[in-house]
Amino acid sequence: MNNIDKLTRELGAALQLAPQYARFVTAKEANEADEGQQEKMKQVELIRMQYQHEAEKGAEADKAKMDDYGEQFRVLHGEIMASEHMQEYQTAAKAMDELLKRVTGIIAGCAQGQDPATYEPEQQGCGGGGCGGGSGGCGGCN
Repeated sequence: MNNIDKLTRELGAALQLAPQYARFVTAKEANEADEGQQEKMKQVELIRMQYQHEAEKGAEADKAKMDDYGEQFRVLHGEIMASEHMQEYQTAAKAMDELLKRVTGIIAGCAQGQDPATYEPEQQGCGGGGCGGGSGGCGGCN
């Protein structure tokens, strides 16, 4: 194993010690343990498959059935997304994603010659999640 691999694995271990990671794992586990939530997710998948099956009939598809499936999907999906566990999961996942984007931005900047000790991706326009770095930007924001 070369030094880059070793350091990358150490970085991975450090990421797993971050509070964002702990919050993400806890939220993911709570969401997965919520039996009511999991049942709704199964129902949503079943409705999606029924909709797709009906849509595959083409011109012979029953529009009323498709509309009904669509409405059922919207209602259940809304309930899932509004649940406390899903809200926490979404918030925790966003925080973890922001951490990973920052790490990726620093690595990309260093790979382009920036000073590893001082480089801040925000200086290149990535702090708000948009890419202001032009064609030479980090590419990690999108």
